Amino acid sequence: MREPATSPAAAAEAAEHPSRRPCPRCGSRRVYRSHRRGFIEHALALLGLKMRRCHACHLRFTRLGGSVLLVSDIERLLRRLALAALVLAGLALSLAAMFWFSARQASLAAPGLLVLGR
Repeated sequence: MREPATSPAAAAEAAEHPSRRPCPRCGSRRVYRSHRRGFIEHALALLGLKMRRCHACHLRFTRLGGSVLLVSDIERLLRRLALAALVLAGLALSLAAMFWFSARQASLAAPGLLVLGR
């Protein structure tokens, strides 16, 4: 990440908008609320996170306490978590099917045993 800009233009923006927190990339104070896009940003809004956009460099981000969270990083993380959850669900389903088939084979192999549910 680059250092915030300390140019005369950035100093003029700081004087014009003293209460706004600067952009983490370019240091501009032309940071405004941004419309939510997609499911992920709507879910983040439910958690109280407000999307921001820098009008100077077009960076989309949100703040959580003192930390800056980039929207692209959040989306990448959630996609990886969703993929991991999908893989784990597939493994659990295949293990359940294996146990069911092995239990079924064991009950068919022992004809003298009483099996409930048949």
